[in-house]
Amino acid sequence: MKNKVKYKRSAIITLISSIFILIALNIILSFFYVRIDLTAEKRNSLAPSTIKLLKELPDKIYIKVFLLGKNNPADYRIFAQKTKEILEEFVRYSSNIEFEMIDPVEGKDQEEIKSIFGEFNKKGLPPIPISREDYSTTWVVPGAFFTYRSKEYPVTLVVSDPNGRDWLDFSIQELEYNMVSAIRNITTTDAPKVAFLEGHGELDRVSTSWMEWQLRRYYHIERVTINNKINSLRNIYVKDSAAAKIGNYGNKYDMLIVAQPTQPFSDMDKYVIDQFIMNGGKVLWLIDATTASVDSLQNSNELFATENMLRLNSLFFKYGVRVNANLIQDLNCQGLPVPQGMLGNQQQYKFYAFPYMPIIVNFSTHPIVRKIKALKVDFAGTIDFVGNDADIYKTVLATTSEKTKVVPVPSIVTLNIVKVKPNLEEYHRMYEPVAVLVEGKFTSAFKGILPVAFDTIREFDFKTECKKPTRQIFISDGDMIRNRFNTRNMEPYPAGYDIYTGKLYENTDFLLNCVNYLSADEELVLIRSKSFKMGMLDSIVVKNRKNFYILFNTICPLVIISIMATAMIVARKLRYSKKITTRDT
Repeated sequence: MKNKVKYKRSAIITLISSIFILIALNIILSFFYVRIDLTAEKRNSLAPSTIKLLKELPDKIYIKVFLLGKNNPADYRIFAQKTKEILEEFVRYSSNIEFEMIDPVEGKDQEEIKSIFGEFNKKGLPPIPISREDYSTTWVVPGAFFTYRSKEYPVTLVVSDPNGRDWLDFSIQELEYNMVSAIRNITTTDAPKVAFLEGHGELDRVSTSWMEWQLRRYYHIERVTINNKINSLRNIYVKDSAAAKIGNYGNKYDMLIVAQPTQPFSDMDKYVIDQFIMNGGKVLWLIDATTASVDSLQNSNELFATENMLRLNSLFFKYGVRVNANLIQDLNCQGLPVPQGMLGNQQQYKFYAFPYMPIIVNFSTHPIVRKIKALKVDFAGTIDFVGNDADIYKTVLATTSEKTKVVPVPSIVTLNIVKVKPNLEEYHRMYEPVAVLVEGKFTSAFKGILPVAFDTIREFDFKTECKKPTRQIFISDGDMIRNRFNTRNMEPYPAGYDIYTGKLYENTDFLLNCVNYLSADEELVLIRSKSFKMGMLDSIVVKNRKNFYILFNTICPLVIISIMATAMIVARKLRYSKKITTRDT
């Protein structure tokens, strides 16, 4: 009896001690945050750049998320929960983040709801209608308002996948990027300056309006004409007129976009761009090396393609790149509607694969293109790397398929090619580069060959090489950035939108990544390039071995439990048999 009472008392003390220890551990561990992300691609972890941004916030940011709603569909409730989780992560890294999840229509009557939705429309966050199974309609506010120092910024968090896949997975993938972009925009007072070059027949404001609109979310956008003015891209001023001394405040812009020029560059204009680069400027070149274009085929079944005499080869060669004056034919290509005659008074069309309009699906592992699946290009040419300058690092970003043919110019481009079966032996070229990145310390194209007429330029701080590393991206198709215009609603189609098929390619994302990377916004590129791989089962193996997996998942847990139970019984018997033996002796 004494042993029984003693054992009982010991058990109670052990139980109470364990409870107190667990409570104490919970209280202590509540002051610490430990989280392990076991996913291969770290999908549940914030990017290091995001954490750095959050820790360096200078003031409070208040976030109101309007994704809650009793009548919201299940997928929207899942997305609201994921949004809450990522905001909780933000709060853990920064005391300057405060957020609340709001149901904007809770307790409101129809008139109040109509008024509230009207306010959301005015503020740039229009609610979206969701059809339910009972044929009723639920309205969901697809985002949040970020407020910083009395400045309010609407952020759309529910975004659709350009490739038509499930919006929920895509919106979750883009969630961190969209929130970080909003925080950067609302807290940045001195955004980088990006200039579109004009004066050489480049695409006009209408033709680049889509990308300009996209870039204005992150950058100050201007348009600039050099026109032989040495100070058009740099802040050059007369420091001392008596001593003829010149001052240089550096570049006026962080980056220059040269979008599909069609007229030759003068030596002075090339010099101004060269010195812009030598002073650390970045350039995105979108160059058509030939005169071929889709617009020319709208009026005729054929065109005569020649070299586009831009006089830029000397610059490009010095920077380690050659944009070749040729045309790519790729069997992985877009369709083009070709007239087939009249039916009554209606023109009939039939789609044919047109190899001069490739679909680019081969990309490197660079963050700029890590998540890009397909790009639309028209009449692109090839790009080669030249020279062996150890200070320049070269990366191929995108290439054609393994079934490519290269056509030199001058040549005739005809629509009749679509009606001829391709000779596969002619498509023997593989993975021809159409977009490349070069970065490092460039040497001036005018080093040692400065024209006599430029003698006075030495006074304007002429540099023979870069003081610090910089970057350039070369794309062999100017149409990559071009947008068509919808004359019905007077709005631009997105860059990469195929007006014939209605398919949207990822030109916009690719170009945004290019500009982000060139402007030293690698953190945005890295966040966007986070990949979310879905662990898919092999359907064939599952089907063939279905019974095995059913039995395995049924029996295996029972076997494990039986082994554990047997081990515990054996251990208990051994333990108490030793105690009895000891008492008897």
